[in-house]
Amino acid sequence: MPEGIDVARLGRLVRKKREASKMSLRELADATKLKIPTISRVERGASKDLETPTLLALSKWLGHDWEDFQQKRATTVVNRKGKPVEHTPDVVEVYLRADKNLDTATAHALSLLFRTTYEKMVQTLKKA
Repeated sequence: MPEGIDVARLGRLVRKKREASKMSLRELADATKLKIPTISRVERGASKDLETPTLLALSKWLGHDWEDFQQKRATTVVNRKGKPVEHTPDVVEVYLRADKNLDTATAHALSLLFRTTYEKMVQTLKKA
C-alpha cells in the first residue's frame, strides 16, 4: 500500500458517491472490479492494508487522482537562535552541530562539505 493514505477520507467519499448514485455495493464492485468485502471495509474505514490496485480503482471511480488521498505530513520546524531555519544546508548544519557524536570541528567540516555539494547541485539543476 502506498504510504500515508487517508483511508478514512477515501471511504467517506466512496460511500457518499455510491449512496448519492443509488448504487449497491454489488454494482460498485462490478464497476470497479473489486470485491464487495473490500469496498465495505474501505467505506467503514476498517481497511488497514489498502492495496494499490484498490486505491487506484476507487480513486478512478471517484474521479480523483490517488495522490489526493495522501495524508499531509506535519513538517518539523528547525530553529536556530529562536528563528526558523528553512534553507536545506542550514538545517543540516543545525543537526550536525547538535550531534553529540561529532566534535565542533568535524560538524563544521561536514556542514561545509554538504553546503558546497548542495550549492553545486542546485547550480547544475538550474542550468539543465
